Amino acid sequence: MSAMQADSKNPQLKTKDLEELKCWLGTQEHLPPISEEHLIMFLHSCYYDVARTMDCIETYYTIRTNIPEIFTNRDLKRIENQKMLAVLNYIQLPVRDPNGHHIIFHSLKENEPSKYCFSDAARIYFMMADMCIQRDSTSPGTIIVFDAKGFKFGHIIRLNLSLVHKILTYVQFLLDALQEGLPVRLKGIHVLNTAAFVDHLMRLIKPFLSKELQKLIHFHTGNNESIYEHLPKRCLPQDFGGELPTVAELNAGFIVELQQFQDYFKEEERFRVDENKRCNKRKNRNYSLSSSH
Repeated sequence: MSAMQADSKNPQLKTKDLEELKCWLGTQEHLPPISEEHLIMFLHSCYYDVARTMDCIETYYTIRTNIPEIFTNRDLKRIENQKMLAVLNYIQLPVRDPNGHHIIFHSLKENEPSKYCFSDAARIYFMMADMCIQRDSTSPGTIIVFDAKGFKFGHIIRLNLSLVHKILTYVQFLLDALQEGLPVRLKGIHVLNTAAFVDHLMRLIKPFLSKELQKLIHFHTGNNESIYEHLPKRCLPQDFGGELPTVAELNAGFIVELQQFQDYFKEEERFRVDENKRCNKRKNRNYSLSSSH
């Protein structure tokens, strides 16, 4: 996307803001090269606030550098990634909600906890999110839908709480400073088929959640009809009374699309922070996410 194309799509984008970002980036030797298209996406996610965009860029690349468990080994041919694709459904639904928000859907294919690895599952999830961002560029927002059917207490005890903390911190940065940490606007998180033990899980992770993030989370139980208050049936798979194809059909198509971005994932791993070249005082800000935790 050129600046001219982005201007017509995003009238709030100002050339002077883009130039200010480019000048600033030239002084940040620790950051990798960032294309104009990606600078525009960062500006959009931060509602065209230049100072917040600088924070977003810093956070985005620093956290990706400091959580190698998720942001390296992104080759879909790797055995651990193949296993997760067989265990989980990852889909960006083909229809947006009435507000134009993208909908990302996630669920279990296999219910056996021993087949589930949280770090590998999270890696694929963020690969999917990256693909959507790269493909769709600027978007009004994103909604996450997670079907908890089949999710057992055994899955909880397989969670690496240190890694959960890192990811939740990453998501929290998303919300701080108008979506700091990822070039996307998170608008809601919906959990379908919520089981009673989810209360135990929430008690585990609640200390890591801000009030802002808690407000975005909605739990749906029973027949899940309460989801229709947020998403109409035309936006949901048949499995949930919706008008879209089944989850299995949608997931099969989405895996093919994910594979088409394999070269991008390989190239993206090169774009990380070089802490030896960092000269500003932001250095300590994200070190709580170091993989040594």
